[in-house]
Amino acid sequence: MSIVSKDFEIQENLIVLIEDLQNNIYDLRDRIADYSQLYNKTRNQIGECEVQHEKIADLIGEKHHFLYHKMKSLHYLLEIINDYRDCNGIFQDQNDMIVQVQEIMLAYAEKEFYEEAATIKKWYDLLYIAIYIK
Repeated sequence: MSIVSKDFEIQENLIVLIEDLQNNIYDLRDRIADYSQLYNKTRNQIGECEVQHEKIADLIGEKHHFLYHKMKSLHYLLEIINDYRDCNGIFQDQNDMIVQVQEIMLAYAEKEFYEEAATIKKWYDLLYIAIYIK
């Protein structure tokens, strides 16, 4: 028999998950800043070997764009999950939360935003594991 209640274990799992999600967002923010600086530096050097620097700048811009949209999706996910937290920091209505995250994931897929849907799917799976402990 477990000494720790299942509800307590779920709350603990969700807190760890939220911390990981926040750390992931912070890491993405830092990477986006790095790509912005690299993009600007490359754009400023275009005079020398224009075609090569132009291609590099375009690749950096695409990576920046991808990371930005990933971070935006994760921010949205974090807001949704935090909406289910009460004033004491306890997560309420976990079943509704997982359903809403699933609906967001499917909405992204319907709009053909597959990268955003895949990003949400990763966290949906982690959320599912955190809530539905065996």
